[in-house]
This record gives sequence, structure tokens and C-alpha cells, in this order.
Amino acid sequence: MTKTEEKKRLISTLLDDLTHLEINTIIKKGMISSPPLNTIEEVVNKLLEDYKVKLGLIINWHGIGEFKDNGELTLTKYHTIKKFHTLLNKFTEYLNKHKIRLDETDYAVILRMKSFCDYAYSKAHEIIVERDHKTVKSEDDEQPETQNIYNVNLETLASLASKSAAHLKMDARDRIKLKRLYDLGTETIVMQTRFGLDGDVITRIEEGFANKPKQLVIDIHDKHTNLSINYWRSLINIITDFASGFFKN
Repeated sequence: MTKTEEKKRLISTLLDDLTHLEINTIIKKGMISSPPLNTIEEVVNKLLEDYKVKLGLIINWHGIGEFKDNGELTLTKYHTIKKFHTLLNKFTEYLNKHKIRLDETDYAVILRMKSFCDYAYSKAHEIIVERDHKTVKSEDDEQPETQNIYNVNLETLASLASKSAAHLKMDARDRIKLKRLYDLGTETIVMQTRFGLDGDVITRIEEGFANKPKQLVIDIHDKHTNLSINYWRSLINIITDFASGFFKN
């Protein structure tokens, strides 16, 4: 693929991403004013750590002791998405086998975790680790393979990235998606509004919040929706104008 073709593909992808807008309002218990993470590698590692903590809490809350005690819940050893993905699949299989139902909020978080793991798996051949421009071995030493977002030890990678010794090679689209997943974290989304360029508008409201709505939260959601629409409109115009000029040349 030539550079021109690659640029056209990138512009087309950006325009496709802009065909919809999503505004989420999240309720969070406790706010910590911590500094933002410096690298995308730290973001992905922190997201995995948050998922591990949440999964442990869900298992404890529901008293699923048998799964906890069979040696599968030593969460400190799960430093790769691949290993956490395996654990998550075992956990969902355990729930199905024993006909255990989680409440909707916890189940939604489990699905979000699975979506993250599935995404990393699908991107394993694209989002690779670059370190000294050499192919290195994965954490699993049985066979040499290129390290990637799915199999790399994220704790080690985050440390290397902070020293500019290694990084995940990815495009802007993947960075945006990963940061969005990090922003959502393990929190409960109480209101979500999606807009499409075709005029389609969908608003989802979490059932518990709908039964006891808080006007302040609704007002904040409306304000953020208006701000996002104005920004979205400006961004679409900028990229459309740029794309029109590019394709003419």
C-alpha cells in the first residue's frame, strides 16, 4: 500500500468513526484527584488492574467460594490480557455450569471486560511491542513470538514505556478506543445518548437511576450533550474540508 493509499484509508476511517457520537454519564463512588497517566501502555495496564480488582470483588460479593478456592483467583499473576481473558472465560463457564446469575450491573461490567479482552485478541497482529526495533519473546517462553498487546506483560511494559524503552505500536483509532474503555472503567453508566449522522438518536437510562432520577445528573448530561454536539459538528467540518482538498489533489 502506497503512502497516498494509506492516507486515504486513514481519512476514510476517521470519517467513519465520526458517523456517530456517544455521550455517557457515569456515577462513581469516591473521586481521587490523581495525575493523568503519561503513556497508553500505563493506561492499558491500569485498566487491566482495575478489571482484576473488580472481578475479585464480584466473586466475593456473590460468595462464589468454590471458584475462588480452586487456585484460579491469584489475580496478582495475571499481568497479560491473554491470561486474564482465559480466567474470565473460565469464570463465565463456571457461572453457566452452576446456573449462577449476577445482577445486571455486575454482568454489564463482565461484558465490558470481555469486550476489552476480545478487542486486544483481535488486534494482536497489529498492536505490537516495539523495543530497539527487534522482535522479542513473549512472556510465555515456550515459543518465540512477537510481543503484542494481548500477550505482553503489561506491568513490565508500562515501566519500560515510562522510560521510553518500549511502546505499543498503534494508530490513533486504537488509542481513542483504549482510552475510552479506561474512562468507562468499571463504573456504572446511568445515562447514554447516541447520535447518528442519519438523524437517529438513542438515549439509554439505567433502570435503577430511572426509578430514582436526580435532576442534577440529568442537567449535567444535557449540558455535556450540547457541548459534544458542537465540538462534533466542528470536527466533522474540519475533516470533511481536509478530505475534500486531499482527494482533489
